[in-house]
Amino acid sequence: MQRLPLLEVVLVRHAQAVPVGTPGWDDDERPLTEEGLRDADELALELDPYHFSAVYSSPYRRAVQTVTPTAVRRSLEVQELADLRERRLTVEPRDDWADILVRAWADPDFAAPGAESGRDAQRRAMGVLDLLRARHSLGGRLLVGSHGNLISLILQALEPAVDHAFHLAMPMPAIFHLEHDGIGWRVMGGHGFAAVSGRN
Repeated sequence: MQRLPLLEVVLVRHAQAVPVGTPGWDDDERPLTEEGLRDADELALELDPYHFSAVYSSPYRRAVQTVTPTAVRRSLEVQELADLRERRLTVEPRDDWADILVRAWADPDFAAPGAESGRDAQRRAMGVLDLLRARHSLGGRLLVGSHGNLISLILQALEPAVDHAFHLAMPMPAIFHLEHDGIGWRVMGGHGFAAVSGRN
């Protein structure tokens, strides 16, 4: 059986956004700060050597703003996918969110009332990767913008050592390189990972 051609994904955590609870902004609509906007422009320059077949993003404003400069430089549309949204840790802002995050990483089936478990979020996120693999059956390279918790869960599905500490240490923005070699997904490098040779 012939393998599908290689598909590469450059997975990007959004740049710095205005803090949770900032008056006038719902969490989904929180924009990038001025520093975050500058970092998004710098990210576009850093990614200039890469050809992208398409650009995808979480619908949350901070994720869209992070990948837009890169898309604009290539005259590509940012295609929003709802399942790239951040994992909902709590329904409302809570003072004990850090404790909830620790518990959520320790128990993948734990979910605060009305929120999403890590296992469910991870299953959703991996489904997005498989959707992109099916949509881009001829291969290529995709830029995909998302969020720290969801990206950490994607990485953990492929590299089980990824944990709570890895999540907390992830910078904004952060870049991770994934590829599907026609058989399965693997992490090729990125913040906190040693680079792996992508060709056999």
